[in-house]
Order: sequence, then C-alpha cells, then structure tokens
Amino acid sequence: MTTLVLNVDRDNDYGEKAGIEGPIVGYEACYNAALKLISQDPEDSDANALFGAIKHYEELLKQGNPAEIALITGDMDVGQVSDERIGKQLDLLLSGDHFDDVVLVTDGAEDDYIVPLIISRKKMRYVKHVIVRHNQNIESVYYYIVKALKDKKLINKFIIPLGLVLLTYGIVSLGFIFYQIFATTVKSVDPSLGAITFVTIVLGAYFVERGFELGRIAKSIFNSVREYAQETRIIFLSYVISASLVFVGIASSYVMTRANMSNAVDGVLIFLSMFTWWVYGAFFAREAGLAVEMYVNNNRNGIFRILYGLMFSLSVAFIVYGMINYIRYILQYIPFSSAIISIFFLVLGLIIAMLSSMVHRYFNEREEISMPAKTASKSTFDEK
Repeated sequence: MTTLVLNVDRDNDYGEKAGIEGPIVGYEACYNAALKLISQDPEDSDANALFGAIKHYEELLKQGNPAEIALITGDMDVGQVSDERIGKQLDLLLSGDHFDDVVLVTDGAEDDYIVPLIISRKKMRYVKHVIVRHNQNIESVYYYIVKALKDKKLINKFIIPLGLVLLTYGIVSLGFIFYQIFATTVKSVDPSLGAITFVTIVLGAYFVERGFELGRIAKSIFNSVREYAQETRIIFLSYVISASLVFVGIASSYVMTRANMSNAVDGVLIFLSMFTWWVYGAFFAREAGLAVEMYVNNNRNGIFRILYGLMFSLSVAFIVYGMINYIRYILQYIPFSSAIISIFFLVLGLIIAMLSSMVHRYFNEREEISMPAKTASKSTFDEK
C-alpha cells in the first residue's frame, strides 16, 4: 500500500516567489523547491510546511510504509481559480493506481479547503499540520492575519467593506471637526475624538489600499506612463490629457467654490463635488485613449472591459456627488429641493452600478464559455 505525502501551496507562493510550478514529485525535487523558496523568503510558512512533509515522508519510509512525496500549487487568486488548478494537478497525481491513500501535510490556515478535492478522488489517511513555533499563540494569530490579508475572497467580503466603513467614519468625523472649528464658536477639539478620527482614517485607508491594491495600481500606472512615453503610443496622449484635466479641474472647482461657498466647510464640500466630475473626465480620457489603441490593434474584447470600467466609475461619480450634496443639505447649506436632486443622483449611481455589474458578468461568462473551445482547438492543432 503506497501512500502519497501531499503538500499544498494554495496561494502559489512557490510560483510567485521562486518560479516553481506544481506538481513537484519526488524527494529531491521537493527538497530543492523548499530550499529555493526559503532562500527567497525565510519567513514563508509554506517552505516550512514542505520541509515538514519531507520529514514525515522519511518517517513513513523508516516505519516500512511505501510512500511518495509531492507538492501541488494553486494560484495567487485564491478561490475558484486556485482550486481549479489544484484539481487538475490532483488528477495528474492520483490518476491510475499508483497510490492507495493520501496524507495531507499543511500549514493549516487555508490549505484545508482542498481536503474535499482530495477526498473526492482518493482515500485520505489523515491530515498533519505544521506550524512554526516561537510563541505558538502569537505566531498562530500573526499567521492567520497575514494569510487573511492574502485571501482575495476574504478581502472582498470583509477587509474592503471594513476599510470603507472606517474610512467613511473617519472622513465624516474629520468634517465634523472642521465644522466645529470654522462654523461654530467652539475652537478646540476633543483629543479623544481627534485620536479616534486619525486612527480610523489610517486603518480605513490601509484596508482599502490592501483590498484594491492601490499601491500596485499606482506603480503600474507609473511604469505604464514611462513605457508609453518611450514608445510614443496613443495612450500616452490620453495620460497627458487626463493630467491636464485634473489640473484644470482643480482651478475650475476652486473658482466655483469661491463664488458659491457660505463658509469653509461648505467650501470643501462644494470643491469635492465639482472636482468629482473632473476626475471622472480624466479617467474617461485615459480609458478612451486605451480603447482607441485596442481598436487599432484589433483587440476588441478589451474594449468591453473598458466599457464596464467607464460605467462603474460613472456610478461612483454619481454616488459621490449625490452623497456630498446630501451632506450639504444635512448641514443646512442647501434647500430640500437640491437634496431631492442629490438623492436622484445616488439612486442613478446605484442603477448604473448594477447595470455595469451585469455587463461585466455577461462578458465574463462569454469568455468562460469560449475558453474551453479555444483550448480544445489548440490541443487538436498540437496533436496534428
């Protein structure tokens, strides 16, 4: 009876950090993979888990149990994408009668999700967890927090909403502080309120940045601008136009604010509401340039994604504009008739957001349907 000692890297740290793709089979190959990953990132628990699997494999051999060891990897997009890749690798490993059962050796936090995938294909003997122990309680908490911040599914469900709630609370609280200072006779700020406001804004901004990967997006935009400037492509001109619209928007919003503001707080709200449309205009100019370039290069599928982005960003602009002006009504800077218009913008923004989501889902389903056909045709061509 041959046992497969299996280690799983569901979020593909081996691929992202060490350039190793599963499945990896055999003692020497797994040992070299773990060594390469731990040399790239000594703190990564996946390397320790694979070393633990190697140790357990050696123990089974010493006990006289025939065994083999293997590593399978998923994808950075943890969830459906990673589990599909893992399922395909499991089919390769467990096809035939090479192994009678499986021992899963894992670092525990998220790899246990693939247990049903294994059980549906082969008998599972047991699961062995490997946790690096310095202070086990502290290490485990740190481990689960770090893993949670990498899990796209958890980020979309909890981290992003929590970040938006904290950031919204902090911004509203900050607006209230400015209102107290500039619009009332109270010129001092409660230190506890100031501290809570600062902490919620920082935490909210951090969670939102991690959720939407704003740092990576900003870096990507910077690299793209540099690349497009070197290649003098069409989209570079759209970046120039977008940047110009932002600067013009700042000046125009400032002029309109000075002409319509009743006090400093109202001025900030007017500026933000006016500037929202200039930001959307800059985004529209950039996406339009990208769409033109895709059309010239016969990349029609990418244009539909741009359409979704424009629709979704328009819904965000409507919601932000409506929310800001509704806040102005709450603070009694505008009459009720203007507040009704703000509510209309909010509802319109939500409707457009739902429509953009339907468009996005429709084209995603089309791509998923077309991908198997393309893969099958490619396989037929390769066979020929």
